[in-house]
Amino acid sequence: MECNDLNRKNYFTIPFVNKNSEKFNNIASKNNFKVSYKPMNTLNRFIKSGKDKLDKMDQCDIVYRINCLDCNASYVGQTKRKAETRIKEHKSNIKKSKDALTVISQHQINNEHKINWDNIQIFDIEPYFQKRLTSEMIYIKKQINGINKQSDTEKLPEAYFPLLSILPPS
Repeated sequence: MECNDLNRKNYFTIPFVNKNSEKFNNIASKNNFKVSYKPMNTLNRFIKSGKDKLDKMDQCDIVYRINCLDCNASYVGQTKRKAETRIKEHKSNIKKSKDALTVISQHQINNEHKINWDNIQIFDIEPYFQKRLTSEMIYIKKQINGINKQSDTEKLPEAYFPLLSILPPS
């Protein structure tokens, strides 16, 4: 046993109650303990300054899903930017040349379907890019009728596949 171990005191914390809490100090010091006190009433208990929730379209660092209004097809994507910015890009893509169309635009044109632009679903908020990509791949795999390219999930480790089968579809 080192010399420092003999002089070391163990601590425990108790709520401070006037006149009662101080009695523990005598008992604790005889048993090689030190007592620290914490206040019973803190401002945090009384003042709740919760932040206003962001509108869904103002969220950043998200994994999202866009559904088709005419069938059960869906598209899952991820973006670092605001959801509103990314959705505008998806909407405007249909005006591009045929070889520059995204899978969402192709679905709209080929099937004459409408996309539910007003009700995107946010599955995950993840600021770290690699984690967000993994989350996106998982949600792509969980889709029932996904229109994502299969190359979007090539980097998903096979270790996740058994988990995906027990999770409910998204």
